[in-house]
Amino acid sequence: MLPNRSAFSTDSDPFQQIKQLQQFRWGLIGTSYLAALAAWWLQYPVSSWPLMLLLLALYACTNLSLPWLPGSHQQPQRVFAVAILYDLTLFTLMLALAGGAGNGLIALLLLPVAVSAVLLPGRIALLTAALAVSCYLTLALLLPLNPVDPQTGQLIYDPHAAHRSHQVFIDGATPDQQLPEQFSSHLWQMAWAFTLSAFFIAAFVSAQARLVRQKSRELMQLQRQQSQQEQMLTVATYAANAAHELATPLQNLTLLTDELNDGPPDPTLLKDLQQEVRRCQQIVQQLRQNAQQLRLPQQQAPLHQVVQQALKLWLVSRPEISLTLDEQLDGSQCLVADTLAWSAALFNILDNAADAGIAAQQPRLAVRLSQQRQLFVLQIEDFGCGLPAAQLRELGKLPQPSPDGLGLGQFLATSSIERLGGVVTRSAGATGGLITQIRFPAGSH
Repeated sequence: MLPNRSAFSTDSDPFQQIKQLQQFRWGLIGTSYLAALAAWWLQYPVSSWPLMLLLLALYACTNLSLPWLPGSHQQPQRVFAVAILYDLTLFTLMLALAGGAGNGLIALLLLPVAVSAVLLPGRIALLTAALAVSCYLTLALLLPLNPVDPQTGQLIYDPHAAHRSHQVFIDGATPDQQLPEQFSSHLWQMAWAFTLSAFFIAAFVSAQARLVRQKSRELMQLQRQQSQQEQMLTVATYAANAAHELATPLQNLTLLTDELNDGPPDPTLLKDLQQEVRRCQQIVQQLRQNAQQLRLPQQQAPLHQVVQQALKLWLVSRPEISLTLDEQLDGSQCLVADTLAWSAALFNILDNAADAGIAAQQPRLAVRLSQQRQLFVLQIEDFGCGLPAAQLRELGKLPQPSPDGLGLGQFLATSSIERLGGVVTRSAGATGGLITQIRFPAGSH
């Protein structure tokens, strides 16, 4: 199964990353619109409502333009950097119109820092944190904390300003004489807290994002190795089948050649010889076609037919195994997308089951195939010695290499089947062996 994705995917698909960033920014835009609406409803002092509405409209336009920025698909990190600069700039301008550093929504400046830490390298995230701190200090140092009358230039007393901006007033002054300090000690403490928060967020989130990207690369590498092993296993099975089919005509060719060497040329023998040669050519051609099909995209196919064909191919490579097949089919369809991966996973499970039976001198398997109302169930029972309960619980869930090869192959097989939508369970059999059950729920395909 694919791992769950976080708010921002760390995979290598630029379009998906830009789309997720765009969705996240729509949330920020919606929050900004709601905050502006609440400010208008509560008559919160805003220097210029027309300019505020212009900034909100510009914010939405910048988000719409993200996928069309130059280099959005080749170099998505440039798009991420531009979007983060948009956010910092527009947040700063909107906060400048609505109270500056005294506005409680100034904490929104930390969000671009967090986004930068997830999507961009660590040094860029630290640079973003420095820019966010600069925006905070700009709002705190250069902007007045109380509104000013544009006609008289006098400071307008606002009874709520002290609560909003944490101002400190001179003791003993009347309300009309109260002069706010432009940057009180409490506001300095807020500035230091914001600075520390910005840099700690940038450092910590960057480290975690780097770890997630590393694990994602390791998982992709494991998936590539698994796919290569599946292809190798399928090619080996096709080759074993071809070798088995070639054995008979080659033996006939040897006998016919000996007869031709022992006597005069016989037209009948020559005709038989040509027929056996053509048969060998057909087998080799079929093997070549099977190998070419491995390079083509896999198409959906009925699962029970894929299983039947895979069992025939597998029996060719393991002629020492006696297999009984019990089928219960109602004619419904259960399709599988990747027949190659499914066949390779089934070969692996069958090989492990066969090896367990041979080790216990019971070279036989019991296979039950059921498909009722699109519910597919395949049960494979071996007659080996079984496994301890602790190992049985971990079999197929964790890679556990061992000298006899049991464990790693089961893990890869289980991963392939679960990736296709199936469920694999294992339990102890009544005779002491192991029962492996593969289920594809109806509608999983």
